[in-house]
Amino acid sequence: MAASTTTRAATPSGWRSWLTSPRTTAAPAVLPTALGLPVVLWQAVFFAAPLCFLVIVTFWQVKSFRLEPAFVLDNWSRILFSTPFQRALGHTLVVALTTTVLSVLIAFPAAYTIAMRLPTRLRDLAIAFLIVPVFSSYMLRIYAWQIVLSPEGMTNSLLASLGIGALPLLGGAFSLQVGLLTLTLPIAVLILVFALSGIDGTLIEAAENLGCRRSRVIAHIVLPAVRPAITLAATTSFLLAFGDYISPLFMTGSKPPTLSILIVDTVKSGSQWPRASVIGVAMLVILALVIGLGQWLASGRLSRRGGGA
Repeated sequence: MAASTTTRAATPSGWRSWLTSPRTTAAPAVLPTALGLPVVLWQAVFFAAPLCFLVIVTFWQVKSFRLEPAFVLDNWSRILFSTPFQRALGHTLVVALTTTVLSVLIAFPAAYTIAMRLPTRLRDLAIAFLIVPVFSSYMLRIYAWQIVLSPEGMTNSLLASLGIGALPLLGGAFSLQVGLLTLTLPIAVLILVFALSGIDGTLIEAAENLGCRRSRVIAHIVLPAVRPAITLAATTSFLLAFGDYISPLFMTGSKPPTLSILIVDTVKSGSQWPRASVIGVAMLVILALVIGLGQWLASGRLSRRGGGA
């Protein structure tokens, strides 16, 4: 009886030791991996695999308008050293950088006003008006701008009623920037609004109580606090403008062509999918470099090195 009682008494403690053994403590560590596995599989199937295939196709060749597996470097040399590609690359970089600068310069004052100056009800309404265009049809907005900027559109009709001649608003750099800012500006403003809303208001009040002017408060408190958000807004604006196809096509008529337009033109000229893939891979490499640069700037390493010097 004593032995059986001892065995029964020892049983619960045995279960406790089994429950607290390394086998069960390791189980929670497996759970995040299991939950993240579907995301990894999704990225592998719908991003990594097509990207690998895109790189492989750059080495193939076209014979009689048909793709044939091969390993030739002719596609890379013909594209990267061609004058049309270099011109399109330079034009696309200039356009994307211009859009990025304009987007940040316009977005920051707008976001500062929404986040810092408007009352709560008006701020929520302004954010709602910014979110709606993001989820609306980009093509529809571009068509609307065509109506506004066309030679016989709303703007030139208004100018004609004032006795001013028609202006060439559609088909140039101005209309292209209007279209690209339509795509990038709402997103940039939203990013900065959410970042500015997270700033501790007591810091600004303390600086103002100490006699700091509004410009010094913005320069020394607000801007350093939202520097990662500014970098994110600039990077996002560049990514969207660099790869956009709709605005260059409908706002300028593809003249001069950007890289996205050049991809379509290359495919149309003899079904040159391998050469078009070279342009696509080159664009992805540039975008990856821009993302890496943005993360490096947002991490603050540049400012820390400058401060240490």
